Amino acid sequence: MSTSRRARLAVATTAAALAVVLTGCGVTGTGFQPGVAAQVDDRTVTTDRVDELVGQYCDALEEQLGADGSVVPLSYFRGGVAGQLALVLAAEQLADDHGVEPTTDYDRTVSGIEAQTTTLTDEQQEAVIEIEASSAYVASVQIAVGEQLLSEEGVGEPTNEEAGQRGVEAFNEWLETHDIEFNPEYGVTIEDGGLVAKDTQVSFPVGEAAKAGQADEPDPGYAENLPESQRCG
Repeated sequence: MSTSRRARLAVATTAAALAVVLTGCGVTGTGFQPGVAAQVDDRTVTTDRVDELVGQYCDALEEQLGADGSVVPLSYFRGGVAGQLALVLAAEQLADDHGVEPTTDYDRTVSGIEAQTTTLTDEQQEAVIEIEASSAYVASVQIAVGEQLLSEEGVGEPTNEEAGQRGVEAFNEWLETHDIEFNPEYGVTIEDGGLVAKDTQVSFPVGEAAKAGQADEPDPGYAENLPESQRCG
């Protein structure tokens, strides 16, 4: 799996150089409490889970990044991971609402990733699967829901494309009628059923170094000057 393919799965965040400090009163100007990365109705994505996955994912990429001489800010991954986990939570609830399971396409995706990551530790492999198969999970749920809805609407034997499109419509309707919020430090939001970068920061960059941290693509020079705890590679 190439570095570019992996990077596409992580949305570039607009994190400022000075991190938002979480206090006992939550993030200033928001309803978020410490430890919450995203809220999807009554389910949450925790900051601990995001950090754990990003850390293991970074470790899994070390060899590849080392060979390429690449360095990536961890902030580049954190927003994307938080967003993908939120989309998965939404898809899980959509599946529950309709009483369906993801299609076998998801199982095939997981098996493919497993076959390509046999040299990783169990924790690293789990992180790679959870992150890189997240989009496949959402898509497979959409197809399963779409097949059910089209059947109820009298459409016999719909194609995967037809079922997927109907499922996307149902997923977007679900997203529009349920509460989904992100901690602003992750700089992401959901629009038209997909994850997009958004300037939701409660702080703002000053100086060239801070602005480099907000670039849509990771700046190698900026990343190389970050402390080891804030970079991958």
